[in-house]
Amino acid sequence: MLDNRRYYSLDALRGVMMMLGIVLHGSQWYLVNPPGGIPLPLDPSRSYVFDVLVHFIHSFRMPLFFVLAGFFTSLLVGKRGFKGTYLNRVQRILIPLVLAAITILPLTMVAMVSFMTSARFDIAHQFLGTEEQIRRIMQEVEAAGMPMNEPSLGHLWFLYYLLYFYLLIPVCFLLNRWSTKFNVGPVLKSPLFFVVLSAYAALTLLPYRGAALFEGFIFIKPHLPSLIYYGSFFVLGYLFHGHRDILDTFRKYWVPFAILSVVLMPLSMWMTDLDLSHPGEGWRIYAAIVNGTLTWALIYAFTGGFLRFLDLDSPWVVYISNSSYWVYLLHMPVIVFAAWLLLPYALPAEIKFLLAASFTTVVCFVTYHYLVQNTWIGERLSGKRFTQPWPWLEDKKMATGDVQ
Repeated sequence: MLDNRRYYSLDALRGVMMMLGIVLHGSQWYLVNPPGGIPLPLDPSRSYVFDVLVHFIHSFRMPLFFVLAGFFTSLLVGKRGFKGTYLNRVQRILIPLVLAAITILPLTMVAMVSFMTSARFDIAHQFLGTEEQIRRIMQEVEAAGMPMNEPSLGHLWFLYYLLYFYLLIPVCFLLNRWSTKFNVGPVLKSPLFFVVLSAYAALTLLPYRGAALFEGFIFIKPHLPSLIYYGSFFVLGYLFHGHRDILDTFRKYWVPFAILSVVLMPLSMWMTDLDLSHPGEGWRIYAAIVNGTLTWALIYAFTGGFLRFLDLDSPWVVYISNSSYWVYLLHMPVIVFAAWLLLPYALPAEIKFLLAASFTTVVCFVTYHYLVQNTWIGERLSGKRFTQPWPWLEDKKMATGDVQ
């Protein structure tokens, strides 16, 4: 059945998940105990607040994003068919990936190398660094477990993985038809299906240190455990669109799942730390169970909360949805550059983070508003050009009744 509904709440949720990249990548420079997948020189100003924040965001952000990607892919297939969907994905995913890889990614690498050499050798505002300094950092990072001889797509990896997952569209389509034929909908809608989802997520987390994904997926060479883990969320999202009654479950039970998430969060951090600090002692299975359960509890809670409170045609919801793609593409070099500028100053980590995140947010939204939304770039990212005013101005017009 053709689905012509505009899912404002899920659009907003997808936008917020992408924009959380500013928070996540702004926090990683101030970690007290960085995970094994981030063996990089960091700012001397540290705070455990950011360890908690990074663990929390990383527990659900990308899994939820891929659930939403699968959901909206199913919606697109229903409207345009296979051919139209693949043409659309080439225009809005493949081409932006290529363009960003030759423009934004090099800027990100320059900012990253500048930050790392400045932090490692305690040189204020060192730009790029010497060849010897870069060589030493690469050796140290590789010795800590991150391969440096493999080309990386950095923060663009999620677009690259989406291209792989789109190859599964015919399989997802058949799976949807099969699940409808055998009336799987009531099973998916049941709150108890959460247990099945959590158990499967736990199994797919077992290959990772700490049962947490901080490694392996940013490189061009496909990382099979990451493809399986994230691909599962994409397939499930596609399936959820075919059985949209599950949205009622999310909406109805978001509070219990939010409470469960609060309970599981400290336990998740503890179990992950135990596996990282005592490898091979059997903590991995417990960490995987807790982390897999936390991931799905947060997915249920956030999806349900957005469906409950943000399923409306609001200027803010629409603006966030439309701008989020550009914000995500641009934020990485800007946030790293801001962290590099702040590196020499003896400020609390929280202040540095707020300054860097605020600067990045302003740069990303101002460039979107004036240089992107009504240009060929905005058309490439969003499918058409927009001339949206700032959302607070539109709110003011609506409040005064001055709406065209």
